[in-house]
Amino acid sequence: MYFIGLDLTASARRKTACVALGEGLHISEQGFCGEDEEIIVFVGRHRPAIVAIDAPLSLPRGLCCLEETCRCQPISNRKGRRCERELSELGIGCYYTTKRSIIKGMVYRGIRLKEELSSQGFVVIEVYPYASKVRLFGRLPPKGTAEGRKALQRHLREFIPALPPPEERLYSHDLLDALIAAYTGYLYIQGKTEPLGEEAEGLIHIPKSPIRSLHLD
Repeated sequence: MYFIGLDLTASARRKTACVALGEGLHISEQGFCGEDEEIIVFVGRHRPAIVAIDAPLSLPRGLCCLEETCRCQPISNRKGRRCERELSELGIGCYYTTKRSIIKGMVYRGIRLKEELSSQGFVVIEVYPYASKVRLFGRLPPKGTAEGRKALQRHLREFIPALPPPEERLYSHDLLDALIAAYTGYLYIQGKTEPLGEEAEGLIHIPKSPIRSLHLD
């Protein structure tokens, strides 16, 4: 059984980090893909139980697009999707999906990729690695710093022993996010995540509390 994690980017110009975790949570494959077709081929090689994507995979209810020139309007008078508002209520910051979103390209790409993978029979869920990190490990130094990446990689080795120590090889924050996405997908299959939001609009799946105990049974 495989679990795929994708740290999706807005376009093929910046490659997407892709990770496949196999039985025993060994790292079956990791790397970077450009075009959507490359990502789909990566997923297809493993026939995974779950594909966990770090990107918004839906629009707020009422919107048909994120174009400010379009007359469509969200049903809610509150900002973003319900799942994003629930993240905020938990003290976990995120980008809201709105017509003024700075990640509009990523949203469109995520929706398109989910539709294609779902049409091929894959189960696709939306995850948010930052929320997973907070739930699993608490607050860590920023991922953009070497200190933050080292701390995160050390913590992840508790769950993914095949991950090398950061002193031997320090992963990029993109690959680390893809690993967390894949691990969150594994937790989803184990029934150890909780959904935020509403099914009709789109859910984000994050690890259940308490932190650090989800890998034990």
